[in-house]
Amino acid sequence: MAYSYNQVTLVGRLTKNPELKQVSDNASKSIFTLAVNRTYRKSDGTTDTDFIPVCMWGKLAEISFQLLNKGTPVLVWGKIQVRSYEKGNEVRWITEVVADNFQILDKHTISEREDRSKEKQKEEKMIPS
Repeated sequence: MAYSYNQVTLVGRLTKNPELKQVSDNASKSIFTLAVNRTYRKSDGTTDTDFIPVCMWGKLAEISFQLLNKGTPVLVWGKIQVRSYEKGNEVRWITEVVADNFQILDKHTISEREDRSKEKQKEEKMIPS
């Protein structure tokens, strides 16, 4: 019997606004980096921070693009994925979290989020493709 379990739960803040990529006609992907502070403190009182790449697919990607912004505190859960690709003659490896869902941990009201979402949509229309 084979045993395997791949589940990750993270709490952190976005380092910048998510990017939304249209992978195909009916598939979109959002990408962002989550800054997660480590729980221990060094002798000088500072903590280290891990910067973890996160991606979301489909409708979740579109929702995350509309609602998340740089600095937003968020709970993300999903799976760790390791993949490789070739660039030139070199094989590169990427480890990222493929999110199943997320929860915003901010205290902003829904109307404030909707206002920011509308602003993002206006900006998108102004940028030529």
